[in-house]
Order: sequence, then C-alpha cells, then structure tokens
Amino acid sequence: MLSLVLRRVLAAVPALLGLALAAGVVAALAGPGWAPALGAALAALPATLALVLPALALGTGFGALLGVLGGVGAVLGGVGPAMPGFLLAAIFAATLAKAPVLLGLAALALSAAAQAATLAGRARAGAEDTVLLAARGRGMDGSALLWRLALPLGLSAAMGGLRSAVAGTMIGAVAVETLFGTGFSGAGRLFVETARAGDAGMAVAALAALCGLALLLNALGGALHGWLDPRARMA
Repeated sequence: MLSLVLRRVLAAVPALLGLALAAGVVAALAGPGWAPALGAALAALPATLALVLPALALGTGFGALLGVLGGVGAVLGGVGPAMPGFLLAAIFAATLAKAPVLLGLAALALSAAAQAATLAGRARAGAEDTVLLAARGRGMDGSALLWRLALPLGLSAAMGGLRSAVAGTMIGAVAVETLFGTGFSGAGRLFVETARAGDAGMAVAALAALCGLALLLNALGGALHGWLDPRARMA
C-alpha cells in the first residue's frame, strides 16, 4: 500500500512543480514577489484540507454504504446532480446560522455521498447475477454478503469516480469558505478575496495551491482505489 501511494504521489510531482512555477511567475510579475504569495497560499492550504478531506472520506464511505443497500441510497444518487456542494453551501449559509463548521462539512459530504451512492448502486446491480449470486450459492447472505462483498465492490466503484468528486468538493470548499465567514479561512477564501481586490499574483498563487491539493487528493484516491481493486493498479 505504501509503495502504491508513493508511486501515485510521485507521478503528480511534475504537475505540482508546473503549477508552482506558473504561480510564481505570475506572482512575480503582478505583485511584490513570488515568495510572499506562495507562502500565504501554502499557509492557508491546511484549513482547506481540513475541510475537504473529512467531507470526501465521510461522504464517499457513507454514500457507498447507502448505494449498496438501495432504497435511500437510490434516492440520494438520483437527486445528487441537482445539489452540488456549492449550492448546498449557499442554501445552508442563507437559511441556517448555527454550527457553521458542521454545516460546511455537511454541504460537501452530501454532494460526495450522492455520487458515491450512484456508483456503488450501479456496481451492486452489475454484480447481482455474477459475484453476489455465486456467493449466495455458497451459503453467504445477510451481513456477511454486505460487508465482505457488496460494500467493497461499492467502495471500489466510488473510488473509481473520485476525481470528479474531488473537483466538486474543491469547488464547494471555495463556496463554503467564502459564505460561512471567519469560521473558514483557507485557500479558497484567500483566492476569492484577493481576486475581488485585484491582487492577481496572490489570487493565482491561491488557485495553484487549490489545484495542487486536488492533484494530491486524486493521487491518494487512486492509490486507495488500487488497494481496493487490484485491476485499477494497471490504469
């Protein structure tokens, strides 16, 4: 597992260096220098990571479980495309004032859960006449079938679609950080505020930091997908 993570992360290094170089050039041309801009963007990045990572983990895991169970999972997957994270964040911020941290996480996690539920539900439906049927023929049913076969299949399918989930969650995080005020002060908020102020150098540095974080999350997600499903290691 560790070697797989290292390979995935190292594969993303050239793109990360390219982002850093492009952001540094723009910051040097548009502002006082590249070091302060990149330093501010990197300093704001952990707050964004602390928002995005739990939302992705909880949303993907919970959504995959609901997807393989059906019922509520099918409903969640069906309405998911109509409730992206940035839209949920706007609705929560406009209508609810309590517990902004939990609301921000919920807005992002629900969007990720909807996609995971859709993919996991499709994976279970596709395996009903093959893997799951064979397992039932050997006497496996109930919770054993769910936890040993159905859920791993659903999780693998959900991880296979993690790239779009990461992109949606990152966009939603920018909205959450901007709409929920001082409770969130990450790279997303830095990007919006500096872009509004006309500070191109700082805005590009923050955007590059967000893109770099997305690349790293995609790399980690790809490693986890390969661990869950060995066939994905060849992709």
